[in-house]
This record gives sequence, structure tokens and C-alpha cells, in this order.
Amino acid sequence: MSRRMSRLLQVLERVCLLTGLLGLGLVGIVSVDAALGNYRSVAAFQQAVAEVSGGADRPVEWDVEGPDQTLWSERAREKYLHAQAEAGVPLALMKIPRLNLEVPVFEGTDRLTLNRGAGVVEGTALPSESGNVVLSAHRDSYFRALKDIAVGDAIELQTLQGSRLFEVAETFITDPLDVSVLDPAETPLLTLITCYPFYYVGFAPDRFIVRALPAGRTVGERAAEGASAQRSQDRPVTTL
Repeated sequence: MSRRMSRLLQVLERVCLLTGLLGLGLVGIVSVDAALGNYRSVAAFQQAVAEVSGGADRPVEWDVEGPDQTLWSERAREKYLHAQAEAGVPLALMKIPRLNLEVPVFEGTDRLTLNRGAGVVEGTALPSESGNVVLSAHRDSYFRALKDIAVGDAIELQTLQGSRLFEVAETFITDPLDVSVLDPAETPLLTLITCYPFYYVGFAPDRFIVRALPAGRTVGERAAEGASAQRSQDRPVTTL
């Protein structure tokens, strides 16, 4: 092998090594940012809850109201939400005790947001509102635990206005183009979305959906509340 070729190979080897190190460094930075962001967000939310409740060791009552936004413009409401996000305080904290899952909930589903928690899908209800609250998170991080979720599992959605308790009613797999899961509902409904299969390499082809209704309802009431979110009968269903 010529000296020139030998030097070229050495240069290529060093370039490959440097590229690999940079890649590992980037992955490390993203992981650290996600961990620190999640920790800070949960701490900020807990502090905000303590301030709202006057520092008392008790949960915030659900009937505690936030600012009256009846006369607010849409722009003013958006600024209010963005101000919360910029202050580092999540909109809510979602917990699934059986899965040992605790994740802060933010507005939007951009890359940075989903790196630090779950995001409220644009156009759906906020965690403190009635209607269809749709939350999305990555299948390889915060929502990986959903692979073990089961019908009947309790989900707590805590906001600065109080806590709401839901119960998983069904889970199913659907196509990414199926936007019916985002449809508004007249009654409280919690929808969780993540990519599927959970361990798929590359862009996952399907979406895993969790539907939860307010806990403590009778079978008849649950059926009535779920009517506005009924899906077509040809959609595949799985009850884990």
C-alpha cells in the first residue's frame, strides 16, 4: 500500500472516530436535558401547587377556579399559556400509579416539548378543561410504560386547578392518519397517543391509543360518556 493511501486511510479513520464521538456526545446532551428538564418541571409544578393551596399539606380542590377568561381574546389566552410554559411550570402532571409513571404535561408537541414530557395536541382540550384532552409523548421515553397499561388502570391528571381521576376504558391500535381520536367530546375524556410498535426500529407505522373516562362512573354513565368518542367497529382493538 502506498504511503499516500495509508495517510488517507488514517485521516478517514480519525474522521469516523470524531463523528462517532460527536454523535455519542449529542445523545448524552439530549438525555441529560430530558432528565433535568423533567426534574425541574415536576419540581416547579409541585411548588406552584403548594403556592395555590397556600402551602397546606392537602390536594388542591377541583372546584378551585383560575382567572376568569370569559372576556379574554384568543390572543390573550395564548399569551397566558405561553407565559406559563416560559416560566417552566407545566400545565399538568399526569400519573399512572400502577405503571410508576409520572410525567409533566406541556402545551404543544414540538420536539423540545416531547423531550421534556408529554404534550397537549393542538386543538384539543387543556388538562383543566372538559372535553377530549389528548396527550402525546414518545414511545421510547415517557410513554414506553403504556405497553403494560390495562383496562381499569387509574390515571391522575393534576393541574393547578385541582386533580382529576380517570380510568382506562379501552386501548387500540390505529393508523397515523386516523384523526378521529382528536375529535372533541362534550364530556370529560382523556386520550393518550404514542407511536407503535413500541420497540420498532425507525419510524413506527401505527399509533397506540389509550382512552380513559372519569373514574367512579356506573357502566351506563361510562357508556354515555364514551358515545362521543366511539370508534368504527372495523378498528383493531387490544385489551392488554
